Amino acid sequence: MIKAIIWDYDGTLVDTHIKNLNVTRKIIEHITGKNPNNLHPLKNLNNYRLAARKAKNWRTLYKDEFDLDENEIDKAGVLWSEFQLKDETEVPFYDGIINVIQTLRKYPHGIVSQNSRENIIQFLQKNKMLKYFKSILGYEEVESYKQKPEPDGLLQCISELVQLNTGTVIYIGDHETDIHCALNANNVYNENRSDLNVISIGAFYDIDSNISDWKVQPDFVADRVEDVIEIIERLE
Repeated sequence: MIKAIIWDYDGTLVDTHIKNLNVTRKIIEHITGKNPNNLHPLKNLNNYRLAARKAKNWRTLYKDEFDLDENEIDKAGVLWSEFQLKDETEVPFYDGIINVIQTLRKYPHGIVSQNSRENIIQFLQKNKMLKYFKSILGYEEVESYKQKPEPDGLLQCISELVQLNTGTVIYIGDHETDIHCALNANNVYNENRSDLNVISIGAFYDIDSNISDWKVQPDFVADRVEDVIEIIERLE
């Protein structure tokens, strides 16, 4: 029995690529003093998307692509919420996502993201969708060394949504890190002999769904937003 549905935010619920690029440019310029337009991953949206997709999480993105040290990365994390809230770039839900959430409203929904919780809440309030989400965890709620693909944030969200330690939780994400996170959560439940399990859905309605090189494969693939409903109905 499905007990809860948990979503990644960026690239899964909401198309934040342009806004995240703009914010990252401002943060890198603020910390390093460098012109972000001279950095290959920040020259255009396509370069940024490729770099973000390759990175395990936002910390490795800032370390590998922008050569920030740990202190600078910590500073970037502090600045993220402030710069996100100041940036006025509009971000949309993916077409059809609102209908999916409303159709599946009998399930408690949650979000586990490496974006800012405050930024996510502000967006959901603006779009009158906050009421559907009973648990929202951003990067601030999870220690830096426990970010995805570590399962800590996902496990915490599940504990806030699911009362009994039995049943199935759905986790939907667009990045290999999300799928690996679901696998790691399952490993924890197996070690603890819990009757909870996590089923992952790869959200590929915004990207190329060729994931043959991923080390961890999702249990199901949603090439269209509507596929999420069909997959969950099959699992009922």
